[in-house]
Amino acid sequence: MPLLSVHEKYPSVSYYLYDETIWIVFNQYAGIIDKIQDAICREVNYMNNKYSRVRTILFHLHVKNYSSKNTVISKFMRSYINRLERKYKTHIGYIWVREQANSDKQHYHIALFISSKVCLNSWHAINLAIDLCQNIQKIGTIHFVKNCIYSMFRNDHVSIQTVILRLSYYAKRYSKTLRDPKTKRFQIRHHK
Repeated sequence: MPLLSVHEKYPSVSYYLYDETIWIVFNQYAGIIDKIQDAICREVNYMNNKYSRVRTILFHLHVKNYSSKNTVISKFMRSYINRLERKYKTHIGYIWVREQANSDKQHYHIALFISSKVCLNSWHAINLAIDLCQNIQKIGTIHFVKNCIYSMFRNDHVSIQTVILRLSYYAKRYSKTLRDPKTKRFQIRHHK
């Protein structure tokens, strides 16, 4: 099991083993889902191996209407990634997770990964997400969390650890059960 042990000083933090590296992750809200945490680590590793500097942008998509399927996020991400790749002319990575707890509708946490060499600032990616969701597809609203932009550097363990710790919140077990068992809880970019 990848979850190794609870931190000596902070009970909501644990050590997590992925690909022979130990990472610090949040482990609260009824624990984490290893499959999602592994996907987060896999996507982060892939992007850091591909690019020396990676910008990470975090946001939430709150849908207007409940759906038992993930059609709305699939359509949004397909259009969003295609538009970003046309603009930046580079590979874009991502992970999204579906959550629903006390609301009658699901929402999605999204993390985007772009080479910092071509994405010098995040305004275009942020404004495009808002415009696509709220004005073009009219599927809901985009919310940006406090401290939603991070930079990772290929050989800088601290910068990568910061993103993995922040994204480990996406892997929390709490709020992932209100869905059809056949409906995906998360998705990462499929790489060739």
